[in-house]
Amino acid sequence: MADSKRPLESKDPKPIIEAMAGTLDAPVLHPRNRTKRQKVQAPLPPVPDRPRQCHFFLPGKRKYCSLTARMGNKYCGEHHFMAEAEAKKTNNSDSNEEHPVRKRIPCPFDPSHTVWEDDMKPHLYKCNARPKENPSLFCKDVNLTLQPEEAPTATTGVDLLGKLSHEKLAELIQKIRDLHAKYVPEIGTSILSHSALDERKKITKNIKHAHQQASLLGHMDRLQMLSDPTTCFVEFGAGRGELSAYLKMAMDDHGSGTFVLVDRTPPRNKFDNSILGLEEIKSLVKRHTIDIKDLVLAEVPELRRDVTATQREVPVKEVTESIETNDTTDKDTKEPEYVEKKPVVAVSKHLCGGATDITLKCLTSYQESECKNSPLPSPVKGILIALCCHQLCHHYMYPNQAFLKEIGITPQEFVYLTRMSSWAVCVNPTKSADASGESKASEPAGEEEHHVEADKELDELRTHIPGLDFDAREKLGQQCKRLLDIGRVMYLRENGFDAELVYYVDKETSLENLALMAVPKQ
Repeated sequence: MADSKRPLESKDPKPIIEAMAGTLDAPVLHPRNRTKRQKVQAPLPPVPDRPRQCHFFLPGKRKYCSLTARMGNKYCGEHHFMAEAEAKKTNNSDSNEEHPVRKRIPCPFDPSHTVWEDDMKPHLYKCNARPKENPSLFCKDVNLTLQPEEAPTATTGVDLLGKLSHEKLAELIQKIRDLHAKYVPEIGTSILSHSALDERKKITKNIKHAHQQASLLGHMDRLQMLSDPTTCFVEFGAGRGELSAYLKMAMDDHGSGTFVLVDRTPPRNKFDNSILGLEEIKSLVKRHTIDIKDLVLAEVPELRRDVTATQREVPVKEVTESIETNDTTDKDTKEPEYVEKKPVVAVSKHLCGGATDITLKCLTSYQESECKNSPLPSPVKGILIALCCHQLCHHYMYPNQAFLKEIGITPQEFVYLTRMSSWAVCVNPTKSADASGESKASEPAGEEEHHVEADKELDELRTHIPGLDFDAREKLGQQCKRLLDIGRVMYLRENGFDAELVYYVDKETSLENLALMAVPKQ
């Protein structure tokens, strides 16, 4: 039987010749009529018999939802929208029956999540975002040099320098250069190492952070900050607490050390468990989630001598005595007895901008309050802070206001100073274009680098001030940074410390390679 789709074959060569000549009409093909089989939907299975089972039917699985509904509801919490849809239909109908519709509203504590309106009251008691009572170590804005409402106003903005006239900007640049030559001495370079980081240097690919931490620990060893095992190490801006973890290894601590980690937000992948150690007696490790500007260091319980690795809380006797003394209505109330504190060593790696300033204010306030009663020659045994991000400094946070007045830096000029300090870590596109591929390949994702791209303002300033190329701007940015840092050094010297600035790594390791180190005066 011949196929209906193909013309009948003939042995006559005439049709073939005509087809090749183009005079033969094409044959008419008749395709087969195929009818698609219509899918017949199966009827829904009966409503589930199990008590309080959700009545929402899952068409993909051909079954009802197996989740449990609340008492009196047909649907579970995941499919409760069906109940609302059914209620709306009944409300729009002509029936006189009223069906209340549940509404979800934003939580007043945290609008990023919602809650049923009728469940608001019990939710407020268990919401994780509810405001908590401030601990005793909290005192709002206690470490600010000037209160924000008292601070002089100054204009800010990204294109702030671009709005300055040629004459004013040239005068400001010359003023910064003269002040740097007068007040900032030559800063030495001392790159040290420590055996606690030897294994990490062999394992890790990005060795820059290991070199920085090894040099910082080497300087702590040089300044005798690691000699006393009873020292309380306070890491400001701790982040994951990686520096404290290697600090424990450098001390060869077996449960006698105390480590306090201070940060505004709790990060992921913390090193707290490695700081605790694997010994039977764990080290005393406590993380306080608090802004440094609100921290009263004297009220941190872990600084007390009677709070140790085996006694991790304030003794019960002292707590009951303090409650009884607070309940008394005597006018002649006695001051609470002084509790001896451990020596404190403050450390931080890359404490950004104003956080360094409020940290220094926090430490000097603690030193002043403890010197009256402490038997220690100095309550603060040492300070070591790797500095960075001076563009984030604020005038009302800067601790040495007398120094700013002495050198004639106004609040508005302070803003210009911090803005220009970022030029020290700007990436020169002409120099970094060739090496950008290598650097991006060698740096793992997520690692923090302290540099900023050259912005539009820098390109405009190239024509704004003749001769101010990238190298000149980088040098001027370094002078702005060192001018702010020398004021911090003078502030510590006025408060009983021998302070110094040291380049602890080279510029290839980190553009922010300066550390502030201080020990009590002998």
